[in-house]
Amino acid sequence: MNKQIILCSHGRLCEGMLDTLKVFSLDQAMPIRAIPFYTEGVDSEAQLSQLADSITADQQVLIFTDIAYGSVHQQVMLQFGDWDNVTVITGMNLPLVLELAAIGQGWTKALIDAKIKAAQKAIVCADSFSFNLSEEDE
Repeated sequence: MNKQIILCSHGRLCEGMLDTLKVFSLDQAMPIRAIPFYTEGVDSEAQLSQLADSITADQQVLIFTDIAYGSVHQQVMLQFGDWDNVTVITGMNLPLVLELAAIGQGWTKALIDAKIKAAQKAIVCADSFSFNLSEEDE
């Protein structure tokens, strides 16, 4: 399966996310790129247009945006909202992107939905955890 992931955000959040994915070598498994919006020197609209021109019918593409219904999400949806081989996921977070980037097979709707639910459950207030660290743990 020919897959790729696109990360889109207000500012450079998406570039930081991409940098972290590189720590886990997930950028070696498939193309992953970042498109920052509202960033000096970056023409995000041109990059979206180039992305649209480069996607082929045999590719499966996940596009992550940072804020649901935000301006970046709206621009991505205007460009790709009706594409059958492009799935837009909003509310991007590192555990979700890591999980989906690490999957070898194609992304089904059921798989994506399950990973989103798992990522939502992983967001917790750490104050509710009790744990003890010893000097040996540090």
